[in-house]
Amino acid sequence: MTIEKTFYRLRKNKKITLTALSDQNASASFIGKFEKGQSNMSVSRFFKLLEKMHVSQAEFEFLLLENNENYLSKRIKLIDNQAITKKLIQDFYKTVKKDQTEKNGDNTPEFLLILANGLLLLLNQEVKEWPSNELYVLAKPVQDYLLGVETWGIYELQIFTLTSFMLPADILYLLTKLAIKRVQLYEHSLLNIQTQLMHVVWTSFSTLVYEQPESAYKLLNIAENYLMNHINVTEKITLIFNKGWYDIETGNITKGVRQSNIAIDIYDSLGYNEKADSLRTQLEHHIKRQEDKKQGHKPDGSRVISIYI
Repeated sequence: MTIEKTFYRLRKNKKITLTALSDQNASASFIGKFEKGQSNMSVSRFFKLLEKMHVSQAEFEFLLLENNENYLSKRIKLIDNQAITKKLIQDFYKTVKKDQTEKNGDNTPEFLLILANGLLLLLNQEVKEWPSNELYVLAKPVQDYLLGVETWGIYELQIFTLTSFMLPADILYLLTKLAIKRVQLYEHSLLNIQTQLMHVVWTSFSTLVYEQPESAYKLLNIAENYLMNHINVTEKITLIFNKGWYDIETGNITKGVRQSNIAIDIYDSLGYNEKADSLRTQLEHHIKRQEDKKQGHKPDGSRVISIYI
């Protein structure tokens, strides 16, 4: 359910009329159009209307999540954190296919079926190279949906993450930039949407750094500018590490290793040994990849597939 529809349901449940809610800054007509998705509303005005209904940001966000994410989360739990096999995905497909007949007007089952079909193509070894036209054709409805949504919430970020491995690099880059732009309604939200957004950014980066380095570099700059206005130490450390990863992948191995080790040292100094060890393992992989390339071995061309939300 969209923000507008959630707002509408909340107002109706509280038996508050448009006239009662309206004021000099938001007329009854304006609020009505907003609820129908026919007009945009500023963050400050939206939060003031919530306040007039005696609803906190946290309460509204909880309701929004209840309406949007329960089904998606429930179904993804059927396949996350376990070995991806044909049988697992086939059973997942059958479950979601049954859901589709019961959830008229909800496109989530369609998106999950797209995910399942994409994973089956991989498991059947029908994807010979990246990007894959077969995967892209499957994922086109997801792309069209994301391009058409004016404000992205947690739901849109999750759908994008789940299907990002199916998209061509240029579309991946375009939608990642769009994601950053379209989460603005939540900029002052109590939800940790920044973490979800950066998960999207880093998932995209992990593909672009191999397939379209120039876009990966631009994405690093976009991420850096975004994080300047958000206090999130973990994401800033990830940015430091990924700058090193980019340097390593583009041939500046010494510089890249030094840069990535800065991030590792920060985690060590903070006592986050598990996070530091994880980055060390990643760094070893990136270095080995370059060593293999020097010896004439073709690096693995597969992508990161993120099946958890």
